Amino acid sequence: MTTPAGHHWGDIDLPVELTSFVGRQREVAAVKKALSDARVVTLSGVGGIGKTRLALKVATELRRAFTDGVAFFGLSAAMDRPALDSVVLDGLRIRGESDHEAAEIITDFLCERQMLLVFDNCEHVVAESAALISTVIRRAPQVRVLATSRERLWVTGEYVWRVPPLSVPDPDSEGEFPQGLPGPSEYPALALFAERAAAAGGSNMAGGDWAEVARLCRRLDGLPLAIELAAVQTRMLSPSQLIRRFDERLGSLATRDRSVPDRHRSLEAAIEWSYELCSPEERLLWVRASVFAGPFSLESAASVCSGEGLPPEKVTDLVTGLIDKSLLVHEEHLGEVQFRQLETLAQYGRTRLRETDAEGELARRHRDWYLQLAEQSFAHSYSSDQLTWSRRLRRERANLNVAFEYCMSTPGEERAAVRFTAALLQYWYEGGGQLAEGRRWLEAALAVDAEPTWAHVMSLRNLAWIYSQQQDHAAAEATLRDCRALARHLHDPLMDARIIATEAELALARGDCAASIARSEEALARPEYAADPARVTSFTILTVGHALLGNYEEAVRAHTEAQRCSAESGDSFRVSWAQVGRAVAELRVGAHSSVIVYTRECIRLAREFDSVFALSAAFALMLSSTAAEGDFVRAAVLLGARQRVRHALGITGVAAPAESGMIDAATARIRAELGEALFEATVTRGFAHDLNGALDYALGIEDEPAPAAETGSAQVQAPAGALTPREEQVAALVAQGMSNKQIAAQLVLSPRTVEGHVEHILTKLGFTSRAHIAAWNVRQGR
Repeated sequence: MTTPAGHHWGDIDLPVELTSFVGRQREVAAVKKALSDARVVTLSGVGGIGKTRLALKVATELRRAFTDGVAFFGLSAAMDRPALDSVVLDGLRIRGESDHEAAEIITDFLCERQMLLVFDNCEHVVAESAALISTVIRRAPQVRVLATSRERLWVTGEYVWRVPPLSVPDPDSEGEFPQGLPGPSEYPALALFAERAAAAGGSNMAGGDWAEVARLCRRLDGLPLAIELAAVQTRMLSPSQLIRRFDERLGSLATRDRSVPDRHRSLEAAIEWSYELCSPEERLLWVRASVFAGPFSLESAASVCSGEGLPPEKVTDLVTGLIDKSLLVHEEHLGEVQFRQLETLAQYGRTRLRETDAEGELARRHRDWYLQLAEQSFAHSYSSDQLTWSRRLRRERANLNVAFEYCMSTPGEERAAVRFTAALLQYWYEGGGQLAEGRRWLEAALAVDAEPTWAHVMSLRNLAWIYSQQQDHAAAEATLRDCRALARHLHDPLMDARIIATEAELALARGDCAASIARSEEALARPEYAADPARVTSFTILTVGHALLGNYEEAVRAHTEAQRCSAESGDSFRVSWAQVGRAVAELRVGAHSSVIVYTRECIRLAREFDSVFALSAAFALMLSSTAAEGDFVRAAVLLGARQRVRHALGITGVAAPAESGMIDAATARIRAELGEALFEATVTRGFAHDLNGALDYALGIEDEPAPAAETGSAQVQAPAGALTPREEQVAALVAQGMSNKQIAAQLVLSPRTVEGHVEHILTKLGFTSRAHIAAWNVRQGR
């Protein structure tokens, strides 16, 4: 299996819209300059003026200038601080095991990172956004924030950049539109109108209607959204006809409320105008689709939005029609095309939905669909299509959050919340999931519903497992006792066997391998467990437990059984952990070539699922084995690469005790063999990989020779004070693993200037590689 096309694994994804970005190059440059001067830049302006598109364009162009990348947080569905925190934790893909406050987890993650954070649609939670951003910029000195909001945030040091409308020429200015020539390219409003009209199959502007187009764009106040909505109507109406109809619509709005600013009236007129030009079925889909939070699939739209007046078989054509009218955006997420309403259009749809008294029914249907999706994913937890379901849930994260919140906030729906928490353990553990979020959901759902149901038993079991992974062993044992008692009350022998298997996992988590083995064997002896695909987990736990105790033959037998179960069911997620256990067993008997085979297979599998804890363990085993064979330089590079993987994927807190002990022992030996200077330089070289480079290095896909001059320490101990202040600044950034281009963006210099500084540093200090600069920087106490 491979990652989705165009998906750079591990990167924090920016939404990719599938329509072109027209004009605004001066604005892009200006915002980038503002970000080089200010820690927080807020793009403000009315709805529809293009704040989000401008922010995404700037973020896309700057993503390589930030060592740890860019994160995007869409806040349109966030209505309070917990929802805001959830969006940010999700956007950062934090895999923390901590139960601390969300703000503390977020700032701990960011404090040593160099990132650009994009907060979109802050006006929904402006005070909460301001509070979080203020905390972040105080504790994370290398983080910068680009926000979009209809009002300023009032954060200390905030630079408010007001997004202007698109420039439009004066159609009555003599000489602006010579007959027969295309419209001037320096006017982005005209370029946007022409491109969207052509894409919709409307006017190709060959007839020289530029003066009328300019008049129309001026009537629309240069608002990009309003211009796009008008452009698609050129299939039916000429620009002059559009002007007359728009003036009629604007006049009716003006009579209702003359206090509304002109641009707001222009946008509202354009939206209502577009609504009235839709067919009745397109209007229904527009209004009903406003129930979604963020992107949604075609299948989701058909299931949630169809019904009275909207047959499901027509949804595909209606979605296409709304895209053609610029009323839906189609974009790519994790390799799949999804659909999204612009927030301004979604707000209009929600207003219409409330007017029909159908809001509650649509919210319920939305919840039902995503609950069904969660339970279908659970049913495929051990199947060959588990990866497909994993990615699907990750794409639907925002909608899952809204559906769960509906259960928690709507009287009588609490039991459905417990059904959610029963189904989502694997989602929280692998990929884009997070244990801290799972714990919050489980504790909240179990607190409001105490009915003795199968879902309640599963939720208790899931919560106990999360407690154990967070090293909260007392809470895990107490919760599992409740779970066991309820399972016996329900007379469910299969669930009882699964609980015994979970006890084995908890014992392994607290380091009691003997108890873990005993409980795993007890679970496997239960006849009702014999046909359960979940037994692959027990064989995996047996493999790890026996390996840690040095029982090689037993570990190999358990590993063989885990692979057999995996082959029967198609489960590849859990067998990655079986490979970890087998690698431990091979390491204990000194079979280092076998350690590399099994850890590489684990990395290949874990890479598919973003299984970050398995990756961390595999790297620990690989570098320990490599050091044991005497290849200390490669082991040091792997140590740095492991740090990069944990850093890039947001693994917070210490590793499991066995893994930590292995890393400490290997690190001490590598340091002693290489010497401090060479050790630091080589680890830095491993950390300088990006995430995919680190994984490729471990897999043997990408390799690199050790720098020729690394064997002597004299060069690495060059005298301090030899560099200018600017050169010391550049050296510090080189030590962080930045490229010349990234350093240039950070210091607002040209890449050629940075290249010159690096050459001067190498010459002055007598070094031959950037790794030597990094080691020298460490030796200077920096």
